[in-house]
Amino acid sequence: MTEGQRIALQSKWWPAACRAQGWKTSDRDLRLRVCMWACSLTDPTQLSLLEAINSDRQPERWLESTNDLDNGEDVDRVKACLGMLADSVKLTEEVGQPQFGSARRKWDVIRDHLKCLALYEPHPRRFLAHLIQDMFSAKLGPDITIKELTDVGGFGDSKGRKPSDLQRLVMRLAQIVNDKRNENRLVPPYTHLQGAAELTIHEMKITAGVFCDCRFCNVLRARGETPIVPPLPVEENWADFDPELETANGADPELGNTQMEEAENPF
Repeated sequence: MTEGQRIALQSKWWPAACRAQGWKTSDRDLRLRVCMWACSLTDPTQLSLLEAINSDRQPERWLESTNDLDNGEDVDRVKACLGMLADSVKLTEEVGQPQFGSARRKWDVIRDHLKCLALYEPHPRRFLAHLIQDMFSAKLGPDITIKELTDVGGFGDSKGRKPSDLQRLVMRLAQIVNDKRNENRLVPPYTHLQGAAELTIHEMKITAGVFCDCRFCNVLRARGETPIVPPLPVEENWADFDPELETANGADPELGNTQMEEAENPF
């Protein structure tokens, strides 16, 4: 799990569950046991989860510490189950529903793609609004926005299931960003970086202020250095996608011929 997730677990999710259940927040063994059962049960109710925690049975998933949790499905399960124990209606709905957590991670990827796209497109979020309508309006209606896209569905598995709508958007946006990078036409205020050769992927990501996982950056991290620390996204911060929450009908994605007002800073 990431440092941010560890902090959230210890300062927010676990204390909230303890307050609701009458537990001591300092009980490390109990915290580990709750997390182990959260990862072991597929779709528990609050009653079945508490019964397992209080039983003498051993959970299928064993943890030496919460550091053993991965930063994906494990954390999703723990967060949802602790939320259920804290009587959070919203998080209770996510128990046994992994698509909610995977969708949040894809929104974060899309945010990063938009920051990179902003090097080449003056109105990246408006561009995204048109892209979503082009891809999904026939299926989901003319006023479709990113809020209606889900991560329900498989991706490249043995059963041949198709990628989810969000996965399709992530793949298409990544392709567009790379095509724009290869075209090598930067927009103000990045024209001072314009050169005969296109920016490398590393240069593009560092300039855009997003996480880069290239070999160079990984070597720096291994030395204890951090090449860039982008701010943690605010969970479900739809303000990041404001322009596409309005219909893009009547707007020209190339000429920007629209009545919508955007702030100078696209983010």
